Amino acid sequence: MRNLSAEPYKGLTQDDWWWPEALPDDDALAPGQTLLTQAQRERFLNDGFVVLDNLWPEALITQATEEAKEVFPEDTVIARSLADPRYFSFSAMPWAHGGEASANLAINHMALHPRAIRAVSELLQTDAQDLRLYQDHLIAKCGRPADPDNPLKPVSGDQDIHVDYGNNTLMVPPRTDGPEVVACICFYSDVRASGGATHFAKAAPGELTQYSPETFNPPNFVFGTHNGSAASETGTRSSERTEARYREEKPLHYRPGSCVLYRIDAWHRGTPAALNQVRYTHHHGWKKKSAEWVNWQGFCQKMSQLPNAYLENLSVAQRTLLSFAAPGDAYWTEETLDSVGRRYPGMDMSPYRAGMQARD
Repeated sequence: MRNLSAEPYKGLTQDDWWWPEALPDDDALAPGQTLLTQAQRERFLNDGFVVLDNLWPEALITQATEEAKEVFPEDTVIARSLADPRYFSFSAMPWAHGGEASANLAINHMALHPRAIRAVSELLQTDAQDLRLYQDHLIAKCGRPADPDNPLKPVSGDQDIHVDYGNNTLMVPPRTDGPEVVACICFYSDVRASGGATHFAKAAPGELTQYSPETFNPPNFVFGTHNGSAASETGTRSSERTEARYREEKPLHYRPGSCVLYRIDAWHRGTPAALNQVRYTHHHGWKKKSAEWVNWQGFCQKMSQLPNAYLENLSVAQRTLLSFAAPGDAYWTEETLDSVGRRYPGMDMSPYRAGMQARD
């Protein structure tokens, strides 16, 4: 439902949105009951995402919303966005602008809240002590016209549909071994006023849980290609499948505190905020501690923009220094050997294959 009009949601019905499901309060949970249902975990695994309300206490959301607006005052964001198309309002954790009071800033505690940790551990089926936070930042997105001569079309900020793993890891997320990461977008605004709903499309059946070379999904940031498109017209990023995702995608219906927990190989995209309005979001990323190759606020985000030849021509030791899984690491399986080789066609995979065979 790609729609670049000034009123992209006009005429949508209830079925045209992804609606959040409210999680139970802690005191409503029976002994041994999980915070997330099995159906919610299965949607995360198979569709790629789950949309929720009430993951965080309302008081914490209220405080965090106020703090986000202190970091990015609304009037300032609007003025700077309209004056400079290159302006991007991004700020990463930790936030220390409050001096001694910074220890109690809600935005510094969102990703560490016990309910958030519990949800992530249930999705990844791992103990909380084996989780690591690797991404945490605020974004204030302002709706501005891409064409100043036509201010009624707030189209700046519209993205192509994509997956996120390209700039979260220099590797490839395993499918058959299950996800290593839970990403999150938490909203501090209301879609009815701010617009800019993130759109998600369900993965095809089996796409995220089974692997074959024919279904390999390249990262969205592949140097020298159009949005990471595969060479094959029948592959995961073929024109036909891409157009089908645009037909099937839906916007998230959000309010302050709504969030989407998603895999970094889930199909989604950002859309423009309403003209002269600011949409506040808080982005988190948690990973299994064993997945040292996942790191967004480190080298991966920048290095993913380099030509493939850079990594392909490094030595094994040089790549390992950049958190590329070393030969013999448990990451290497027949699946990941093949898929990483497809991401980097010029890379000699024999050291990694030899390490896997020696390990096994």
